[in-house]
Amino acid sequence: MALAEMRKARIAVHKSVADALSANLQALGCCEFLEREDAETGGAEQYVRARLRRVEELLADARYLTRLLEPLEQHKESAVSRMLGDVPTLSFAELAAQVDEPGFAAFVESVREIEKKVTDSRSELSRCRGLLAQSEQLARVRYPLELFTAGTDEIAGAVYSVPKPAAGQVARLLSEAFGDLFELQELPSGEKDASVTFAVLYPKARQEEVVALFSELSASRIDVPRDFARTAAEEQNRLAAQITELEAAEADAVAALTAQADEGLRRARYYGDFWGIQRDRLESMLSGLPTEDVLIWHCWLPAACLQQVRDAVAQYESLTDFEEVSPGAHELPPTLLSNPKLASYAEPLTLMYGTPTYGRIDPTTAMAPFFFLFLGMCFGDAGYGLILSGVLGYLLIRHNLSPGLRKYFMLLFVGMVCTVVFGAVTGSWFGDSVDAFPFLAKLVPLKDKLQILDPMNDPMTMLAISLALGFIQIMFGLLLAFKENWEQGEKFSAMADQGGWMLFLVGLVLFGLASTGRIGGAIGAAAPFVAVAGALVLVATQGRTKPSIFGKLFSGVLSLYNVTGYLGDVLSYSRLLALGLGSAAVGMVINLLAKLVAGVPYVGIVLAVLIFVLGHLFSVAVNLLGAFIHSLRLQYVEFFGKFYDANGKDFSPLGVRTQYARLREDGAQS
Repeated sequence: MALAEMRKARIAVHKSVADALSANLQALGCCEFLEREDAETGGAEQYVRARLRRVEELLADARYLTRLLEPLEQHKESAVSRMLGDVPTLSFAELAAQVDEPGFAAFVESVREIEKKVTDSRSELSRCRGLLAQSEQLARVRYPLELFTAGTDEIAGAVYSVPKPAAGQVARLLSEAFGDLFELQELPSGEKDASVTFAVLYPKARQEEVVALFSELSASRIDVPRDFARTAAEEQNRLAAQITELEAAEADAVAALTAQADEGLRRARYYGDFWGIQRDRLESMLSGLPTEDVLIWHCWLPAACLQQVRDAVAQYESLTDFEEVSPGAHELPPTLLSNPKLASYAEPLTLMYGTPTYGRIDPTTAMAPFFFLFLGMCFGDAGYGLILSGVLGYLLIRHNLSPGLRKYFMLLFVGMVCTVVFGAVTGSWFGDSVDAFPFLAKLVPLKDKLQILDPMNDPMTMLAISLALGFIQIMFGLLLAFKENWEQGEKFSAMADQGGWMLFLVGLVLFGLASTGRIGGAIGAAAPFVAVAGALVLVATQGRTKPSIFGKLFSGVLSLYNVTGYLGDVLSYSRLLALGLGSAAVGMVINLLAKLVAGVPYVGIVLAVLIFVLGHLFSVAVNLLGAFIHSLRLQYVEFFGKFYDANGKDFSPLGVRTQYARLREDGAQS
């Protein structure tokens, strides 16, 4: 339950070897560089900043290629496959050997040119399709459309949409205003159309009169695109041919991109991983205080890695200086969890709740046995546990999982082993399959031999076990808080707060057991005295912060009411019974349904198999989710609340982080 001991170090390094040393430290993955608070700059970091800017540009290009080419990828690797670790494994040197910065820049430039062709083609296509739609609206105009755009020296034209009630006045008003000096075409319209469209030609010098006339009729002008010069039919043919040509150009450009997609993505992903590693390193190098020739870094590192870092720095002894320094008065070191192997699988659960404060308790090892046991009790079916432990075991052996994902899978694997054990103890194998189906009758003696509890017929025993486990875990949490206070010199708080409650609660439980005849003798006789002693401690100490005697006494007496909170916490563990019974009951219902349809002629057996398989798959999904969440809730709410301080900061060392390749350890990087 201890956290890794952290040390603080100062490293002064000459700019000539700064990159090489930082690469070695990155390969070790155990130094968290501290950001400087000032904005001071120096000559030693100018090269680093220039290189960082270039690396950021290259990473932006890699992200651009990935975003552009992923939809066109021919041989796709699934996200699930990458998650399971099915990615190429190579050394950093092998990764670096593939990187061709000038070649990559030229490739990106060629891709940008092709993308520009695609973009230009699509933009022009959009314009042409819009014009084609407009030409269809003007398709019945019998005059050349050039008359409605540029006109001639003497003649101009316009197309107007006139409300239907006023449409009959158009010809009369034009005749009154222009006599025979106009040409009017009424375009066909439907009965349900609210307006009628007119094409009108008139003397160019009298354009304002035409505009005023149609304004009086509340007409709206339909603009004719300036690109149109011929008749609408001719323009439609021209636009259709142009659209066909543009679509072909777009298809050719997309084909050119598709042909390069796989190779481009390979470069973008691998190179992106490489430059991501370099960016992290350069950013860490800039964290130090610079002078003209030297960078001064401050970093946190685990005490266990101190000698490794000393050895890495010693390779450049004449150009570096390493010194272990004391943290500042208000500096809190970052937190690195350090637990036994089996308990370490539960570390993700601890970090999901919050990072332990450095110097305080890491609850992982204390929580792990309870979580695994509770997960097994809640899921509670040996058949389900066998299936899932087999699947998880296969994934753990077959795939090169990332460390974080491997912990999650191992966490579930151990939980499934506990499920198998608890399911065997309670006689649950895919519900009551062993008893329900006659062809499994030979397994009944083995099931009966392994079965110790029968929660379906004797739920009170299971409830008592659940509540007892809950009481034990809560007392364990109080004991951890007692130990922490004691070790930090808060001995009175340990005795008054945790000690008083442990005495009082244990006394009450023993008194209850003695009252029901479950225990007797000296323990039963001493139970009320233990409870009274605990109550007196609480009454005497829980109001100690109050200024007056009456306030101290009143607060102390009132604190005894908190026993209801502990009672509620213990009762929360009844969910272990409820969820375990739920898994068994759902399994029994599925088996019953399968038996009911098995006798249906011809298709009964097929239906029974389908109901059994699909039903139990559904039961596995639902009950596993519930078992995981509720087992975790018991840790977070009932257990952690008694002692856990989750205000720490994660230890984030400079390391090698990749997304598309798995790197082997091969020593120093460059």
